[in-house]
Amino acid sequence: MTDPRTDLKYDSDDWTRLLTMVEQECPAEFLGALHGMRCCGLRLHRGRDGYVFRPDYDPATSVWRTKYEFFLDRDRWLVPWQDEIVKYLDRLTKARTA
Repeated sequence: MTDPRTDLKYDSDDWTRLLTMVEQECPAEFLGALHGMRCCGLRLHRGRDGYVFRPDYDPATSVWRTKYEFFLDRDRWLVPWQDEIVKYLDRLTKARTA
């Protein structure tokens, strides 16, 4: 699966890798949650210890204007999948360093 937000070039290739892994191995509900959050403007950042999600608050690229708005969506769509998210972000990190 390709990144639905190729306009967000900084992390588009990483999103394509992540969504492809999840599409091949996980329930459609998990894939849908990630896809939807990406459409809203969620970003992938590679930090010192690996990849993490970061919201974008830029009105030109994101639906979220405040942390509160993001936290509502995060709690609804990502928190139920937190164990899987950790696993797949770790796999993405290892794949990028191999």
